[in-house]
Amino acid sequence: MIRTLAIASFFATLAGFADAECANACNGHGKCTSYDMCICNRNWQANDCSERVCLYGLAHVDTPKGDLDMSGSISNSDTPVVDNHMTYPYGTTEQFPEMRDSDLNTVLNSAHQYMECSNKGKCERDTGNCACYDGYEGVSCQRASCPGYPENTCSGHGTCKTIKQLAAKSNSVYELWDRDLTMGCDCDPGYYGADCSQRTCKVGIDPLYLDDSSTVKYSVYNFATLSTATTGVLFTDGLYASTSEGGSWAIRFFDSHGEDWVTRAIPASATCAEVQAALEALPNDVIPVNSIFCHRLQNSASGSGVAQEAWTTSMEDGTVSPHTLTVNYKMSLWNSYGFTPMSVLGIDAADVANSNASPTVRGFVYRIRFLGNPGALKQPEIEIYLDGIRPSLSTLATTPATVITKVWTDGQQGESTDYFADHCDGVTATIAGTVASSGSTSGVTLAGMSATELALLKTCLGEADFTTSNNVDVYDWDFGTIYHPHLIKLIRTVTTYTDGGYYAAIYWDGSAFQIINPFLSPDTLATDNYEIYTTKGTLSMVSSEAEAIFSFASNKIYVTNSTNDRNGELVGGVANGIGLTYTGDVSCEYSTERTNAHYVSGLLYDKVDSNIKTCLNSSDIFTFLNTENAWMNSPYINLYTATSLITKDPKYAVKDVWATTSSGSGSAGGALDDASDSNFMTHIITTNVATNWEAHIKTDIVLTSPFRLYKFWPSKASQYTYVAECSNRGICNTETGLCECFPGYTSDSCHEQSSISL
Repeated sequence: MIRTLAIASFFATLAGFADAECANACNGHGKCTSYDMCICNRNWQANDCSERVCLYGLAHVDTPKGDLDMSGSISNSDTPVVDNHMTYPYGTTEQFPEMRDSDLNTVLNSAHQYMECSNKGKCERDTGNCACYDGYEGVSCQRASCPGYPENTCSGHGTCKTIKQLAAKSNSVYELWDRDLTMGCDCDPGYYGADCSQRTCKVGIDPLYLDDSSTVKYSVYNFATLSTATTGVLFTDGLYASTSEGGSWAIRFFDSHGEDWVTRAIPASATCAEVQAALEALPNDVIPVNSIFCHRLQNSASGSGVAQEAWTTSMEDGTVSPHTLTVNYKMSLWNSYGFTPMSVLGIDAADVANSNASPTVRGFVYRIRFLGNPGALKQPEIEIYLDGIRPSLSTLATTPATVITKVWTDGQQGESTDYFADHCDGVTATIAGTVASSGSTSGVTLAGMSATELALLKTCLGEADFTTSNNVDVYDWDFGTIYHPHLIKLIRTVTTYTDGGYYAAIYWDGSAFQIINPFLSPDTLATDNYEIYTTKGTLSMVSSEAEAIFSFASNKIYVTNSTNDRNGELVGGVANGIGLTYTGDVSCEYSTERTNAHYVSGLLYDKVDSNIKTCLNSSDIFTFLNTENAWMNSPYINLYTATSLITKDPKYAVKDVWATTSSGSGSAGGALDDASDSNFMTHIITTNVATNWEAHIKTDIVLTSPFRLYKFWPSKASQYTYVAECSNRGICNTETGLCECFPGYTSDSCHEQSSISL
């Protein structure tokens, strides 16, 4: 009995001591220390270490924490306080933390510090999982969900992507704090809206747009399958030891909704009929039957020299077209010959004399008019990898050569909006003169106008720049200059509604309207009369120093300044003292900071404000012209849309990499092998359609003059969107994707007028 009482007394004493220990013995998730306090293991908290800590993410919303250490003041954003805190074991800041932007600049008080559940959820302490608020997802609620998540994300008609991915798809760069956290829907073609729940309708041509002279600009693209093999078999199917003529290719076509369709295999030397059949065989009536018109140009001559550029035009039946399709291409193909000019047709004799060689290409060019697909379409593509990684269009292994495929248009890219909708009533003109061989004029003028017509045209043109202070005469117009030429559209008076017209840049020299681009009638009928359409929009030279350089049929235009010497070093053996350091950057990002100093390789680059007159952004419309030697321009002007601009200060100057001979011509010496080696050309503009010309660098090697970029500023007063959903004559039912036509209009796109439907 005495022993039993002693044991009970002992345990009672132990119980007294236990009351003074850490709560619940820290639940096995911490260490009990002096003062009966638990120091919890990582990811546990509370006075007894019984609660879980949830995952952290960048806070979508945040507030400063205030005076955490009770010091009476709030410390800087880079000074951590409250060390050894169970929630912030490495300390935290009282203000918002420092962060970095996409240019690696320090941003103070950025308001997106790491917070539990990213401040967009509630931590479930028993499990350590975040219960996210509606619209957020992820283990730390770090992502903003796409609409419909999780059962019906993007309505089943799109893909959930990050804002960085969405920006990359539109050729933009997004590198801010939420680049991988903010989500959005990338809708399938034919669907749109934040949740991709809305349907698009079929597009058509507004029937009220067409009149006696208004015409539709349909897509007209040239598809080239070429080989640099000078003799023997032109193409093979790429199989090992294949020596017979063969091979195949395909066309990737994009409809008005952006959906891509790939044709069946097309034979290497296909006729127009075979190409047409492949396109019209695409499913869902993507290309209506009998809506395609095709010309085929071919060059199968062998040998060397300019004489072998004997291109002929063939119709589908093999006969020569009654109106020969003119080919005036300066086809410099960098992917095969670096910067060596290629003498195909229309190339200047001086260029040929100063090149390393006069290479030739053989093959076929198909000029195809897509008259059943109105509107602005994405440029088609040629596919030659029809069997996976092995090209289905190749050349003989025994005679190594290069297969070149190109797609381009000559001022006939399809359009949805007419930016030149102002018809100059009562005026028709002819095209006079011949292409000059030198000088600032092309040698081609607008002619055949009476004095009355000249006066009317001047009135229609109005001002060419952004001010009326230099306007003259009672016509209230200005002559136009190389900095601001007038841009017009020419449409033949006797034609079809599918003509579309061509652009011409003009100015008044005091006696005649000079056409800067040496415009030629596309079917060699020089006696045609042309209606003239003008615009209140403005064509403006971007920079008098920036030089555009591009290969033929390329979607990349390089911009540089050939007068620039790296880091302001020696010019002709003498220190220039001023540093010609404008590198040719024409981006608006550069424009906003062009007065600031930049350092390249530790040396100062001065950005001079006068070098750039305007700037280019993604989605801007522009073209290029050579005004020093206007005769070197393409006859046909394309209006390009910039899809992206990449800019970076160059490592070298132009003169560092382009060597010259003592005579200033002949061997290229240090000329670059291809565009990828040209470190000085780091400013790149990507375009929506390929170039229809080529431009060399302005050096002593190639005796040429620079092409300048010209930005086109449209005017709402002169434009009309005539290709639209339901042809502007109905309402699109976004639930069904079907047009509900207005009374008097019918068809699936409401493009037909019908009294029966009234």
